[in-house]
Amino acid sequence: MNCRQAQSLLHAYLDGELDLVASLELEQHVAHCPACRSRQAAGIALKEAIARSAARRKAPARLVRTVCRQSENLGHGDSGGRRRWLLPVAVPTLGAVLALAVWLGVLRPGEAPVSAPAPEKVVYHINDSRNAATALRNLSNHLEQSPNARIVVVAHNDGVDFLLQGARDSEGKPFVAMVSELKARGVDFRVCGNTLTRRHIDPTRLIPQATLVPSGVAEIARLQIQEGFRYLKP
Repeated sequence: MNCRQAQSLLHAYLDGELDLVASLELEQHVAHCPACRSRQAAGIALKEAIARSAARRKAPARLVRTVCRQSENLGHGDSGGRRRWLLPVAVPTLGAVLALAVWLGVLRPGEAPVSAPAPEKVVYHINDSRNAATALRNLSNHLEQSPNARIVVVAHNDGVDFLLQGARDSEGKPFVAMVSELKARGVDFRVCGNTLTRRHIDPTRLIPQATLVPSGVAEIARLQIQEGFRYLKP
């Protein structure tokens, strides 16, 4: 057996698909060939790494599409039909797709697939409830364009008023309805405890959708510095 033959059988060997005779011939060649032995070691390491880190993770859709297109091209280009098993099928795990991607040459060993961008993280700062209705409309529009965005509203000073029970906008509409709708879409509303203390507002007056934090300014700083939020002030 020469190196070319050994390399063509190596993946099947690692997957346990070779018969006994072919396996013994390959093992004998690898034992005396440093280059093929290195390829075998790399293949084993790749399979072990995939099994450890990616066996239960869903493969990125972009990678699945690329692998399926590549496998389909191989299937069409093989007149003998030996690669028809590579035609697109549902490949549920990242590990399976990565292994196939490396075999097809879509990825090189050690190269990570391109992942989806992280969702936006934005903190809205409201310190005047006269702007609250506009801010809530902006929030709704923001979520229309970025439905997966993580948004936190921090209210302090006069901005806490719209989160008090019974608060209404200039048209007489209760703020709680708009806040509840945004809360259901994942928006988090946080109120400055220092403001309530300074203005002698009983925390029980807050609507249930709002959460009390010790300091509004400190919370905004924490979100920006520690959690990477972007700052917006409507």
